[in-house]
Amino acid sequence: MTKRTQSLDIGSILRILPHKPPAVLVDAVIDLNPGKKIMAIKNITANEPCMNGHFPDLPVFPAAMLIESMIQACSILAYATDKFDSGKQVVSLVGVNKTKFKRAIIPGDVVEIEGTLTQKRSNVWRFNVRCFVDDFMVAESGLVLSVNSRDDII
Repeated sequence: MTKRTQSLDIGSILRILPHKPPAVLVDAVIDLNPGKKIMAIKNITANEPCMNGHFPDLPVFPAAMLIESMIQACSILAYATDKFDSGKQVVSLVGVNKTKFKRAIIPGDVVEIEGTLTQKRSNVWRFNVRCFVDDFMVAESGLVLSVNSRDDII
């Protein structure tokens, strides 16, 4: 029997992620299969704080912000897979591998972030992530994340 998938609204996302607006870069989770895969949504608007200066008269969602969106989506998948205490532990980026950007992301785009868990060893998690706009893959990356005590971060 296949495990049922679930979805999460922004309220649930805010309870999982340590981020607060405007740093939350996942608007919804439309499909979540713990231990396997997540499909999350990031709506790109002209009101994004980063859009004012990136670039004037040519707003483009920064690649670094897209990677952060991927990290947050995969953090939600990690939490759903192995419910750690998000008040005492935090997910950190350890590595970014084979990242490619295929086209600019602009206001009005709805980015679908598909993260697949490929490996978990101890507190280290590996994901393959692909981002789509209108069924066109706009970016892909291999992410390595770790779950650590908040006290061990700094």
